[in-house]
Amino acid sequence: MTRRSTDAGLDAKDVKLLETLEKWGWFVIKVGAGDSEPAFAYSLGLYENFNHPEIILFGLELEGMHRLINDAAERIKKGQRYDECRRYDDLLEGYQCEFRKVNPSHYDGLLNYTLWYYKNARFPVLQLVWPDLQGLFPWENGFDESYRKDQPTLE
Repeated sequence: MTRRSTDAGLDAKDVKLLETLEKWGWFVIKVGAGDSEPAFAYSLGLYENFNHPEIILFGLELEGMHRLINDAAERIKKGQRYDECRRYDDLLEGYQCEFRKVNPSHYDGLLNYTLWYYKNARFPVLQLVWPDLQGLFPWENGFDESYRKDQPTLE
């Protein structure tokens, strides 16, 4: 069971968020960078509406991450599935990306609105992981370590 815009006791911001989610099937939350944490964005609604894991993404410009999740969600809405540990070249122009399963121990503190939306029920999440400029991923030898702080892995 999830929250709805007609639920009692919601503030105006939450009603607007839920109305947008109900219209499109998902919503993207953007979180600015902190002192020691990169900016990130994540979805809510993909699991309920399309039986697809939610998506979280770190370390890029906020609007770019919003666009990437929206692009993925549009494809998911049309039937695309993004699978764990598989590379895709349809989201990042000129680069592949890979999705990795997020360990639920990382949800609290990161996916707060998604936890709220699903009323703390179980839901899966995939991290959209991007490569360095040479196309290497954080778990590969030779990955540019200067990008590590921008993209924590949550497996």
